[in-house]
Amino acid sequence: MRITNKYLTNSFLSDMKKNLNNLNKIQGQLSSTKNFSKPSDDPLNVQKSMQLNTSITANSQYGTNIKTALTWMDTTDVTLGQIGTVLGNIRDNLVKAGNVTYGQDDRDKINDEVNQQVSQLAQLLNTNLGGEYIFGGTQGLSKPVTTETYSITRQVTDDNGNTTTDIYEGCISLKYADKDGSVLEALPQVVSDDFNVNNWTGKSITFNVKGSSDSTGTDYSLSVNSSDKTVDDVVKDLNSQIQNNSNLKDRINVVKTNDGNIKFLAVDKSDIIKITTDISDMASSSDKQLSSVAMDNIALDKNIEVSQGVVLSYNATAVEVMQYGEGQGNDIRTLMDRIVHHLAGQVESNTDSSGNTVDENTAGAILGSDGKYYIWKEDEAAAKGKLTNEDLADIDAASKQVLKVRSEIGAKEKRMEDLSDQNSSTKINLTETLSKIEDIDVTEKTVEYATMITVYIACLQTSAKIMQSTLMDYLN
Repeated sequence: MRITNKYLTNSFLSDMKKNLNNLNKIQGQLSSTKNFSKPSDDPLNVQKSMQLNTSITANSQYGTNIKTALTWMDTTDVTLGQIGTVLGNIRDNLVKAGNVTYGQDDRDKINDEVNQQVSQLAQLLNTNLGGEYIFGGTQGLSKPVTTETYSITRQVTDDNGNTTTDIYEGCISLKYADKDGSVLEALPQVVSDDFNVNNWTGKSITFNVKGSSDSTGTDYSLSVNSSDKTVDDVVKDLNSQIQNNSNLKDRINVVKTNDGNIKFLAVDKSDIIKITTDISDMASSSDKQLSSVAMDNIALDKNIEVSQGVVLSYNATAVEVMQYGEGQGNDIRTLMDRIVHHLAGQVESNTDSSGNTVDENTAGAILGSDGKYYIWKEDEAAAKGKLTNEDLADIDAASKQVLKVRSEIGAKEKRMEDLSDQNSSTKINLTETLSKIEDIDVTEKTVEYATMITVYIACLQTSAKIMQSTLMDYLN
């Protein structure tokens, strides 16, 4: 086989191109400090690198979530401590009001201070962090509570037996509020107890609906489909029937709770909707009025993902802080109202001036912690007794509830701190693993680069000696 100059030239150029490509690749690695710049350089490790970068990005977001939750819980912890201090001050005032030498004028002065402390409670419960109210639940962009000012009318008898009307003004009442600042009625949740689909199949539910413009309520009945097999089926079935009924559409919402039960909510807070059913799971909620969606939002936990598949709640709600016992009357809102009235010399009575039993239709009726309705009447001695007995016991129970919530927040905060340390360790491990795949060994690559330069120069020198030009190279 004849070896021509053209063959030698082509062979040389091919080798030179390989050497230049290798040299260019090493130069690129040295300048970028990375092992590869495109998928074709190392398909397997490029895939691993992409997966690790995705994990690092997710881990970084989890770290941000944890820091956000820690800041939130730290603010919540401090605020709960301040709420506990205010409740302690109110308790001190109750003890002071029980002084046997104090008259009604003295208790009115104490009442002025208590009303200011009630106002301070509202301010603390409306604590804002970064544009969100920390006790607002999922309705965090609006204040969870508001205050209403009212006056107490009472009959005062002087030493001569003359009775006059006295008005004690400046009373402050705590109320839950919707996004518009309007007062929300805090009603017990209408929710099933230990849901069992067999107890629902084929049964009926009746809603008595009374709108703001309706003089009386109207009954509308729904039947649970016999083909429903799970709680999700029942929820979907009931919501479908509600939306297909023009009188119920967008007025009632049926949801599944975290513990697998069914909850009923009124969409519009101005609607009065009562539920009646013979479903055994709803025995404790039958004949009750539905709470509103807005009120439910205030009581809901805020959740945040802190690791893949790990979701934790990190807030305390105004409802959780104020509700210290079972029943509608066992919360700080109604307790403060009772204390203010007791300091004003009034007590609850379950009969009106005519001796009739007070019910929800009686003017000025209030719902007590025992589920019965009362009105206020003057009885200075009895009021003083309640201040130093029932009210002190209730304020202690309320303080214990605040302390309990603060303890739970503290426990969550400790867990978040541990998760923060774990997140930082995970970030370091992922970054080290990625570095082993992506990053070059600079010393090794520098030696390789010097070697490739030597090879390239040797190639040039060798080819210059082998392919020396002669006169024949220029003859056709």
